[in-house]
Amino acid sequence: MKRYFLDAALLLFFLLTMSFHFLPRILHEVFGLIMFAVVIWHLIINRRWFTSLSKSKLSRKKIFFVLINFSTLIIFMLVLVTGIFMSNYIFNDVIPLEIRRNMTIHQLHVSLPYILMILISLHIGLHWHELWQRFTHFTGLKIYKAIRYIFLIMIICSGIYGSFLNRVGDRILMKHIFATPATELSLGIFLLLFLSTMAIYVAIIFWINKKYLR
Repeated sequence: MKRYFLDAALLLFFLLTMSFHFLPRILHEVFGLIMFAVVIWHLIINRRWFTSLSKSKLSRKKIFFVLINFSTLIIFMLVLVTGIFMSNYIFNDVIPLEIRRNMTIHQLHVSLPYILMILISLHIGLHWHELWQRFTHFTGLKIYKAIRYIFLIMIICSGIYGSFLNRVGDRILMKHIFATPATELSLGIFLLLFLSTMAIYVAIIFWINKKYLR
């Protein structure tokens, strides 16, 4: 149960930090630091996974898990550090002005969260079977296979649409972008499209894991 709420909190605070266009700017920094605390908690709870790496043979599946998990952690730390360097509120008196106005740092902080979005989605996809079992056990929800496929097609279509509205490719290429067509929508629609975009990568890695990594 604790892990279920922890996973939900990680996703929630990631979505909140990505919704900074719709919220007071100081909350973006606050939510980023809260997410850092939740990530640390997540690592502590799952510390046995790190110790197990040296105790078992590294299969192709395990190597893939390691690459995704460590890449996610590294990119998250880079997003955190660049965010601190750009701070206009919490660390405003600590970080020199020339660093806070550095364009490279700014572009990295705009670009890296979308790489992080993909990596988080891949991380979720690798654990999707376990997460879905926890969710259905907790809620008692049962969804028929045909309905799941219909929802999946709808989500993928909206995710592709959301990727274009959010200009995800341009952001990853570090093009100078602040607002996009997606940020002109309501917060609810923005989050729905953002989650749908994440769902595309969840579905892709779930399929790869099921077909080729078992």
